Amino acid sequence: MNGATMTLSDLRNDHAALTAMFRELELKIGSDTPPPPVELFELRRRFSSLLIGHLKSADWLLYPRLLASEDPEIAATARRLVEEMGGLAQTYNVFTERWDALAIEAGWPRYQAECNAMIKALTQRVLCEKKILYPLLERVERAA
Repeated sequence: MNGATMTLSDLRNDHAALTAMFRELELKIGSDTPPPPVELFELRRRFSSLLIGHLKSADWLLYPRLLASEDPEIAATARRLVEEMGGLAQTYNVFTERWDALAIEAGWPRYQAECNAMIKALTQRVLCEKKILYPLLERVERAA
């Protein structure tokens, strides 16, 4: 779905799907040995597609409206959170580029640790959007 037609409800649905994929990925990387590369590749592909689409949609729908709010508290909160979370997409891209199938197999324990850290950071972003940013967007929409 593109940012022009995405709604707050769509963003929330993305959160539910991302949370399910976080759990699926945690289960997949929870064993002592790497899963078959094709299984992990397919999960990572689906996860990346959903995550990148969600991040872009949030950047198109969520942040511009909050940053442009006439309510100084809303705009300031959005600015602070953009600064705190702004590099997450780039961090995720670096992570996925560094960890190809060969690197994962050769460095499984390190991959597990870094993947769990990435899931934790992404989970924090989802929670922040859900608890702080989405209610602010609802306030902006009601005021419009």
